[in-house]
Amino acid sequence: MKFAGARPPDSTVTPTSHVEVCGQTLVQPRVQGMGDRLEGAVVWLADVRTGKRVPLARRFELLNVRCQLTPRVQAAVVGGTLNVRSDDAAPHRNRLVRQRTGATVAIARATEAGTVVPVDRAFTEVGVIEVRCDDHPWTHAWIAVFDHPYYAVTGADGRFAMDSVPPGTYHLVTWHPRLGRTEQSVTVGQGPAATVEVVLKAE
Repeated sequence: MKFAGARPPDSTVTPTSHVEVCGQTLVQPRVQGMGDRLEGAVVWLADVRTGKRVPLARRFELLNVRCQLTPRVQAAVVGGTLNVRSDDAAPHRNRLVRQRTGATVAIARATEAGTVVPVDRAFTEVGVIEVRCDDHPWTHAWIAVFDHPYYAVTGADGRFAMDSVPPGTYHLVTWHPRLGRTEQSVTVGQGPAATVEVVLKAE
């Protein structure tokens, strides 16, 4: 996975509360990855529903650390539980918002370091959920929820992998919180793994 165009500049945040935990300044990269490689893009096949079973692992993690959320982008499956954790000695009120409608689907409150709040009714349908912190409004993370196993999130080297894809031609969809969405057609045959290159453009 690559991005084209100038790399968007990082944003700098000056916290106005809980500075002893959050720090004096926070740098938030808008685009992450090595060189022109794009990290944190969600990739999936839009029109395949057979072949591989949905993953059995249904528990996912989101961590508050130094008043930011990690991982910034992840993928999950319908019916899963999100464990919202905090390493901070500061309160957090993490709001899970459905991106399509803007509706709040859950709120996870943390009051001290070591808090773990399981959220088991957030992943009820397919789509992207944005996680915000009401106490620290610069804080954001995104969770893409699927009802099939053919999805991945790119690593720091821009790579992703999907296995057990039945032969055929599919729509490969890529989404990134800063660079948006793109689609392309890919064909998977029998035998060796297929290699696909995707490019998102930085406006």
